[in-house]
Amino acid sequence: MPIFLIGYMGCGKSTIGNNLSQIMKTQFIDLDDLIQQVIGLSICDIFHQKGEHFFRKKEHYCLTSIDYSQNMIVAVGGGTPCFFNNMYFMNNLGVTIYLKVSIEELVSRLQFSNSRPKLFNKKVNLQDLVKQQLIEREKYYLKSQYVIESDSISIEQVSQILK
Repeated sequence: MPIFLIGYMGCGKSTIGNNLSQIMKTQFIDLDDLIQQVIGLSICDIFHQKGEHFFRKKEHYCLTSIDYSQNMIVAVGGGTPCFFNNMYFMNNLGVTIYLKVSIEELVSRLQFSNSRPKLFNKKVNLQDLVKQQLIEREKYYLKSQYVIESDSISIEQVSQILK
């Protein structure tokens, strides 16, 4: 059964997912990495050259095309749960875990990032962007089967939930 890690960009899905997969000795898939392999462009370049709608369609295709016959951990993009009934798909297929991080902590983690598609416009007020998007997205995130307050989460805390 797959485990889907859900949450806003910078919440630690990829880091926790990778470490957790090593502990559990199972496969780890970062959906953004898979999309980049399929398209042949970085996430930023996909957003910039092809637009968000194109990206979301490819994201849905990649999410639903994975062979889930083996146990695995999948870190999905911050917007993945919000489009094309992806949250419904993930909840029906496996275990969903929302890594909930405060706005202040997210801003701290993201302020020096230049690899995030929504952040390539440096004129954006990061705090306002994070707050606005969390307001829009959290209704989807909260459909997760588990919610973990993750400002300072450890891999061991996540693995305890799965036991």
